[in-house]
Amino acid sequence: MLPELTIAQAATLVLLGLSVGAVGALAGVGGGFLLVPALLLIFPDANPAAVTAISLTAVLFNASSATVGYRLRRLQDFRTAGILIALAVPAAAAGALINRVTDRGAFETVFGIALLLGAVYLLARGAIESRPEEPSTHGRLRTIVAKGGDVYRYRVNEPLTGSLAPVAGFFAGFFGIGGGVINVPVMLLLIRIPKAVAIATSQLELTAAAAAALAIHIAFSSDEASLWLRAGITGLGAMVGAQIGVRLAPRVSGRLVLGVIGAGLLIAGVRLLL
Repeated sequence: MLPELTIAQAATLVLLGLSVGAVGALAGVGGGFLLVPALLLIFPDANPAAVTAISLTAVLFNASSATVGYRLRRLQDFRTAGILIALAVPAAAAGALINRVTDRGAFETVFGIALLLGAVYLLARGAIESRPEEPSTHGRLRTIVAKGGDVYRYRVNEPLTGSLAPVAGFFAGFFGIGGGVINVPVMLLLIRIPKAVAIATSQLELTAAAAAALAIHIAFSSDEASLWLRAGITGLGAMVGAQIGVRLAPRVSGRLVLGVIGAGLLIAGVRLLL
């Protein structure tokens, strides 16, 4: 159950949405993996469905806003995004349905473990950020010409992409964090899509998966005005933050950002488990 909304709480949600929106667009991961732990602390009595509904709203607003920004830069791989969306959306809806019947204690335990795994991933990804990108020699050829004239040529292993998309979708729906924490490392490390294209393409999948999972929560909780008020406030902050992240992406060291976030996830995950 959610407490009465205060001005201070509303301001906190706006700032929270703004910050996670900027980080989410910067790293291509939606920001929900930072938002959900914060919401669990802000709303200690809320059930997992309420927390994930607020987070999914922010992820949807954030990813939609970032998608527009990256589309203007012409960095998205629509064919790869289509594969991800087609297979991730049903899994995201299934994850949201399971989330609604999960009690908070079990949710916090599972999420705490997921945060620790996410911390390991982010710290590892930060360590490889400075390595040169090496496109794969296998798969269907792609050519992306960005707005500034940069040309990205690479190959995509489509069966591998499709096999991992449902995992990302389920994470998006069950945890309310979006699937970017899986999509981005898969595209960078396994499929070897260039970083700029991987981050931009991930936002398209995040938008669709978050929308599918959020639709489940709306269907069951459409009459909970206080819940959607908080979700809207957080989402608006995330929408603005996304444009900040899109503009900072070419200038900020990904290694530094991911290292700091990884450390934060490690602390949050340990705290939830304890």
